[in-house]
Amino acid sequence: METFGSTAPRLMTVPQAVAYSQESRATLYKEWKAGNLKFVKMGGSTRIEFDELNRYIDAKISQAA
Repeated sequence: METFGSTAPRLMTVPQAVAYSQESRATLYKEWKAGNLKFVKMGGSTRIEFDELNRYIDAKISQAA
């Protein structure tokens, strides 16, 4: 994923989120519909906040432990 200096971008596209999380696009949308993941609409684009995706991943890791 592209970074800007030493910081990650605040918002990711869905393809970037798929690559980062290693979840499928279908799974991310399923989790969004279930209320487990928040998407941000910006005009006609769908984005996911970097921190929100990390929170989702952390929750999945905690459930597996």
